[in-house]
Amino acid sequence: MFLKNKAISKEDIEKPIVTIREFLNKHSKYKNLDLYKGISIKKKTYSKTQKLSPSIQIAKPEEAKDISEIIKQAYNGTYPYKEMESELEVRKMIENPTFYWLVFKVNNNHIIGCIGFDINLKTKSATFHGLAVKKGFQGVTALFELLLAGYYSILNNYEKKILSWSCEIRSAHNKTQFLSIFIDLLPIAFFPKKDIFFNREESEFLFIIYDSDALYKYRSKEKPKIIYQILNCYAYTAKKLQIGLPQVKKYKKLNFNKKEINYIKNNLIEKAESDSIGNEKFIISIKNRDSNITFLHNPINKIFEKTEYQVSNKEELLIFVQKVKQLIKDYNIRYFECFVSAYHPSHQTILCDANLTPFGYIPSFKYNEKNGVFEDQIVFVYYEGKVNNHLKLIPETEDFLRTIRPLWDF
Repeated sequence: MFLKNKAISKEDIEKPIVTIREFLNKHSKYKNLDLYKGISIKKKTYSKTQKLSPSIQIAKPEEAKDISEIIKQAYNGTYPYKEMESELEVRKMIENPTFYWLVFKVNNNHIIGCIGFDINLKTKSATFHGLAVKKGFQGVTALFELLLAGYYSILNNYEKKILSWSCEIRSAHNKTQFLSIFIDLLPIAFFPKKDIFFNREESEFLFIIYDSDALYKYRSKEKPKIIYQILNCYAYTAKKLQIGLPQVKKYKKLNFNKKEINYIKNNLIEKAESDSIGNEKFIISIKNRDSNITFLHNPINKIFEKTEYQVSNKEELLIFVQKVKQLIKDYNIRYFECFVSAYHPSHQTILCDANLTPFGYIPSFKYNEKNGVFEDQIVFVYYEGKVNNHLKLIPETEDFLRTIRPLWDF
């Protein structure tokens, strides 16, 4: 499958196209391309990439070593998610029918780059990560169009099955931010000082694209109820995605049932499960109840991430958060993120009172399988110190930060 070679200029970049269908319509020329057969840039005699003949295709299990080595080389062995540096773990991903590694190649077989797509059909969402290109090939402009073609093919294959796609993008790398806008992603949240690349702390942006069904047809009809500390984040999202107005609740001191709190404390169960890479999944629950909070511990980064919780009252969440804060001290954790319900002001208040800061309002981010609807969530973050001066922003990410944190007092 061939594409015409065309350099990408800044003039080609438009404001993010909100929905997946609009993206697919915009780039319909890629519709009949086959990633399994491979997509190539069509040679032209005057093309600077003629000698390279770059292409992109679905990775094979035997290419796992190349992928892990490229990630090691691109990040000087500092990639914080070590499963991406493991040949065995990458092979498992390639063999997983809901995970796709795409590889960039030159001259048919020489692999020079990669990107991974993780599909979750149960939650109707997907993430992509692990974008890396070998040193010496990062200036090959044809890779932009190949990535666009590969990205199109994956999204097209899962249209109406996957209703949102997201990725975390480094704030210290504006080229990757620019690329995210190029493929019509929207910055929606900020993770201050989350990762460590090249032995220094870096912040991340969460970018996302939605199917219109996620935003309108299957989004919960319950009106969001938020405290005023969330307003800036909500205002940005409402402007970009036209999600309507919330109910704004006054911030007030919460009263708790002491008897309930004592019961929860006396029946708290803590469990940690380790994987082969050394990461841990923490599960904190209450004896004889379904309530729990779960999160992942990355010891390389010293972070707690991907937090989810299920509670039946505010007392349960209060004790869960207090327990997490104790674990933060015990494990010397420097970053903790929690995705909080947009429909329970008491939950938001508990996180604010625990000194976590809201850094993004994400509509339709959690799929409620029981009710068949998507629910809005708010990102709350605990982090130590101040964000360093390594931010390299493009207009879209700068606009996002100035909207959610006008004084940049973080």
